[in-house]
Amino acid sequence: MYPLPAPFPSKNKKTESPAVAAFDDPAHSYLTRTDSGALYGNPGLDLLLVETGLCRAVISLQGAQVLEFAASGRAPLLWLSPATPFAAGTAVRGGVPLCLPWFGENREDPSKPKHGLVRTQLWELADSEMLSDGAVELTLRFQHPGDELFPASFTCTLKIVLGKSLIFELELTNSADSPAEYSWALHSYFAVEDVNAVEVEGLDGGEFLDKTRAFVRDRLDGMQTFAGEVDRVFERAPAHQVIHTPNSITAESENCHTVITWNPGAELAATISDIGPHYRGFVCVEHGNAFADSWRLQPGESARARLTLGR
Repeated sequence: MYPLPAPFPSKNKKTESPAVAAFDDPAHSYLTRTDSGALYGNPGLDLLLVETGLCRAVISLQGAQVLEFAASGRAPLLWLSPATPFAAGTAVRGGVPLCLPWFGENREDPSKPKHGLVRTQLWELADSEMLSDGAVELTLRFQHPGDELFPASFTCTLKIVLGKSLIFELELTNSADSPAEYSWALHSYFAVEDVNAVEVEGLDGGEFLDKTRAFVRDRLDGMQTFAGEVDRVFERAPAHQVIHTPNSITAESENCHTVITWNPGAELAATISDIGPHYRGFVCVEHGNAFADSWRLQPGESARARLTLGR
């Protein structure tokens, strides 16, 4: 367990208002409630549209998932599958889903849903405000009571800051009466022109677990590339990566010690209905705390992490 960092610093805020009033208050004209039918022609999910002089973003209340983000004058940061279903209780392929309270397959019971339970649940929009620099900060909250899928109760708060860059501030609290282990990742799908030409800087020399070879441990020498299927877990990874592609992408994290690199490649993508031939258009460089970096929280204990993404 890594030491708990200090709480996120407070910011100078230009406006403050309860989130429930944001859709009726002219001061919150940057925020519009909409749905997947209006934006994508496929109804099923409630969405938030943020439009300011700094950026445009779309966020799903299911999973607190950012589906689109583009800073003004810059290429879109995220990839959203044109074949994804927008159905309640079904994971959306693309954007930045949050995988929690376990990442990947549940190691104790592989029959449980992959990547945990929060990405298919409805979150509460707890607050919405514009900061002094013109960025918008949304606070979304999810409370898990404890059930058969995951016995421990917990509360997760995800602050999403939408400005010149995309920032996530995650706080997780174990509200159960006993210790619990949590693994998680912000599963970022980045938009690229051709994944075969992408190089990721910042992982050179790191050891990784290779899922394509039954999690054998190996070492990366040089840049991470994507000539075929790649599914690698870098534990205790560096905090900074650069994804080299036209309009390169940067990722900077605090208290995210795991980096996962993934693209299914042509053969596996052909078997995934919401990817198929579109696999070339994205690369996943995910950040969180999983495998050996998982958080083990005592009753009432909280842990925090931060991730900044941008072009």
